[in-house]
Amino acid sequence: MATTRRRLRRPDWARRGTVLLGMLVGLTVLVLLADLARPAVTEPVRRSAASVFAPIQAAMTGWTDDRLTEVTRERDELDARVKELEAQVSTHEQLSSLERSAAGWGGHQLLPARVVGFSSDSAPVGGRTVTIDVGEVDGVRQDQTVISSDGLVGRVVRTAPSSADVLLLGGSDVVVGVRFGADGALGSVDGRPVPGLPARAPGDLTLTALGDSHIAVGDQVTTLGSPDSIPYVAAIPLGTVTAVDPDSGQLGRTAVVRPLVDNDTLDLVAVVQLGGPGRQFGAPAPGEKGR
Repeated sequence: MATTRRRLRRPDWARRGTVLLGMLVGLTVLVLLADLARPAVTEPVRRSAASVFAPIQAAMTGWTDDRLTEVTRERDELDARVKELEAQVSTHEQLSSLERSAAGWGGHQLLPARVVGFSSDSAPVGGRTVTIDVGEVDGVRQDQTVISSDGLVGRVVRTAPSSADVLLLGGSDVVVGVRFGADGALGSVDGRPVPGLPARAPGDLTLTALGDSHIAVGDQVTTLGSPDSIPYVAAIPLGTVTAVDPDSGQLGRTAVVRPLVDNDTLDLVAVVQLGGPGRQFGAPAPGEKGR
């Protein structure tokens, strides 16, 4: 018995779908080619599509331009507040460290200040200076000692109503009377190069002993103090002896001193107050009060 094979016929709707799909594919290709060749021609189409689909996209995501702007503003405000709190914490920690250090250096009354400017070594006073944000209205006077939590910074050389300039250690005109070593031998420290001695590394100072006092590597150097504590109060750490110079016939033994204070990273400092109003620890720190 013969078997008759019948060819299955696709329904009409399937054939129409195939034709429509082919037309859409062809139209898409034509639009892409036109967009590449003549972008200006398809610009109205893109704008119309964006107008149609933008509300749908916004509804799907739940975000509008106004909401996105609001969230961005809230994020920026929160980020600014976090940075402000971090700065306050850092200031508090620096003040606490400065207070602890000063307690062992004579318990002087201190006026906290922030470094807000600096000058180069070519300053008229003959050395590098920094500007602090306290001045005459806060009780700052010329020749007062300035310290940090690490030790001696310098002395005040100029004042203004709300600021002051501080001459740092290391300048050619800066000579500080000191004590060094376990026996508290006398000497002086300055930044001037001494003929016949090895060259100093940037920032290093020269200690010159009074008489024939012995100097050893590791000796701690502190301020001797001045009459009436002007310009330097006594017993403020200044630096550490890192090398002893060979004896080349100079008057007094000499050595290299590395300062304890890094002038390139100065931030929070304090002016030693010998009387007057001042601002005690625990009062608002610089930057936390309206000036």
